[in-house]
Amino acid sequence: MSTSASPTRFEAATRALAADVTRALRDHEHPFPLERRVAALDEQGSGPGAVRVLGTDVLAPFVLSGRLPDPGDVAVVRAAVRAFPAPPATPAPDPLWAARDWALYRVLRRFGVDASEWEGLCLTAVGGSDTGPGLSEVAKSQRWPAWCASLAQLTALALPGLDSAVRAETLAARVDLTRGLARSMLRRDHLTAARLARWLALDTHAAAEPLLDPALKHLELLSADQPRVLLELALARRITETEH
Repeated sequence: MSTSASPTRFEAATRALAADVTRALRDHEHPFPLERRVAALDEQGSGPGAVRVLGTDVLAPFVLSGRLPDPGDVAVVRAAVRAFPAPPATPAPDPLWAARDWALYRVLRRFGVDASEWEGLCLTAVGGSDTGPGLSEVAKSQRWPAWCASLAQLTALALPGLDSAVRAETLAARVDLTRGLARSMLRRDHLTAARLARWLALDTHAAAEPLLDPALKHLELLSADQPRVLLELALARRITETEH
């Protein structure tokens, strides 16, 4: 994703917005002022890009609290999509963009927002199936390390209520998912580990995972200065509560 803001400023904005979302997830008794937080970042030209990077995660406090985003919140998401559009679908749409935009489109639809005419959304995501693309369309290799690596890029789909083809695959392959989590922790790849833990947090009512809670506690200790990791961990915690 390109941006006119400097990489350092852009990355800092993404980390700052991730920290804002994390606080909102932990203090879910209060509304999340998404529009105001993005406006503060946008003074430096980085707000829309940070929204586009985090994707559906900026809406996670609304999804998990049952609150509806304000029109202004929806407007900043739309502005981000317009400013950072999906790449042209020639000769075929990028599968990761298609999957992420599929998730964003469906989450918005749950809030009563019709994003079918939004400029910048991947058209495949808007017109795709109700379950979205499967992971086999994202990862050519089906060996579990490659599968987990691709899965870690798709946590935009790892939210309650998004019953995607990818979620069905993770439920059917939780042993491989657990292997990927353990491997990532051994490699000290905390972000990948946190993302895989978030996938494990889904469907814990159907397939309990004893490794999950110790893994979350361990990653929380090691990632105090990593906002993107802490966001994934906070989401995993809230998802676990929701799933139960």
